[in-house]
Amino acid sequence: MKLNFSGSHSQSHTIAGLFLLLLPLLLPNLFGPLGRASPSMFSEWNAPKPRHMDLLRGALQRQTSVQQQSRLWSPLANQGWKPCAETTKVPLPEKSRGYIQVFLDGGLNQQKMGICDAVAVAKILNATLVIPHLEVNPVWQDSSSFTEIFDVDHFIDVLRDEVSIVKDLPSEYSWSTREYYGTGIRATRIKTAPVHATANWYLENVLPVLESNGIAAIAPFSHRLTFENLPANLQRLRCKVNFQALAFVPHIRALGDTLVNRLRSSPNKNQAAQTKYLLLGRDQIGKQNAGKFVVLHLRFDKDMAAHSACDFGGGKAEKLALAKYRQVLWQGRVLNSQFTDEELRNQGRCPLTPEEIGLLLAALGFDNNTRLYLASHKVSSVWT
Repeated sequence: MKLNFSGSHSQSHTIAGLFLLLLPLLLPNLFGPLGRASPSMFSEWNAPKPRHMDLLRGALQRQTSVQQQSRLWSPLANQGWKPCAETTKVPLPEKSRGYIQVFLDGGLNQQKMGICDAVAVAKILNATLVIPHLEVNPVWQDSSSFTEIFDVDHFIDVLRDEVSIVKDLPSEYSWSTREYYGTGIRATRIKTAPVHATANWYLENVLPVLESNGIAAIAPFSHRLTFENLPANLQRLRCKVNFQALAFVPHIRALGDTLVNRLRSSPNKNQAAQTKYLLLGRDQIGKQNAGKFVVLHLRFDKDMAAHSACDFGGGKAEKLALAKYRQVLWQGRVLNSQFTDEELRNQGRCPLTPEEIGLLLAALGFDNNTRLYLASHKVSSVWT
């Protein structure tokens, strides 16, 4: 019996060893730094070591008084800002000059800015705006359409006295689609709009296309309208779009309300024990800060880390991962920097790592009683 057991035991070890040897050949993506735009499972283990241990120890030992906490959460003094959404009521011209289409890339924030710009451009050209098309971002991989994110009827209704807006093109222009413009050079596509173009640029370059064809499609469109020297009514219109017209659909608003309510509520006993929320014994500060929370966007996604050409302390695994990601996503547009990593950091060209963000929050006076909502995509794989 012993002999059979030993043989069986030895055989199982042999099979297990053979499996481990063959695993990289059978599943190479598990061991590669990045397979396409996704991090490998094993590269996650190569997390960089903290670079600022002395600062970190000091931050953890720092004590913040009740008075300091009070000042930290106090509202800013009135700086003279006034609501800008109110616009002058000017009747719409009886006839539109044609239809404007825009195709918006980037994340949701960039797309919201593009929507504001698109409404302003439609106003400049006296054109009818077609509900903007939201491109699928290669990082976020979100295929949601405008109508799946924003209340389209509310959008049209709020802006009805400002700009003519339609959900879809009429049948005679049904050929004007994203696929149509992706398969060749088209007379109705504007692809040369400069970054921060002026209102006159649109009047000189887009209006003739609009008047000749009845439609103009602008792509790319991100950041394609200036903030400088625009008439005040157009700036106010942008503001109105952003703060009044763009409302999330009900189920997104409900989810947002749920998140805010949870962030504002006091932790139960189990949560307190798990997070050591009350271990500091600072009940007065805890009560004073009840209902308050910090929202933080790390801006440390893989695309941002790769685009910066900086070193984040992850060693060879990090360098290989980011190099491959630059090749996949940025397609050679990010070259090796002529500056050293220290020079890049001194020039402010490197995004802050999660460790550095933590140190910054501690320096501002936030402690581990602070509730934090992390608004971010997957953090770069070398920091996960």
